[in-house]
Amino acid sequence: MERIFENNQLTLIMTEGLTANKIPEYNQQLESLLLEQDHYQKCILNLSQTNNIDSTGVTFVISLYKKMKSLEKEFSVAGASHEIQDLFHLMKLDQFFSLTE
Repeated sequence: MERIFENNQLTLIMTEGLTANKIPEYNQQLESLLLEQDHYQKCILNLSQTNNIDSTGVTFVISLYKKMKSLEKEFSVAGASHEIQDLFHLMKLDQFFSLTE
């Protein structure tokens, strides 16, 4: 996962799949990001390099959304493939955060 702080915004670029074997590593990296919460007002989860997601990955996205909401930060998902967008629409997750191309 790459992190970019720019213009009061944190962009998380997922460079691998959002699958059960990678989620523990991502969660560990997120802990340090929460300590830097004063450096950004918006968090964008960029999935442009991610082709696969499983149920643990969906749970990760929901958890990240909830963490950002509790910190009063904006949250959105960008660059998701059509398949991942369809999954988020099917699960009605787009009612909680925006999906952009």
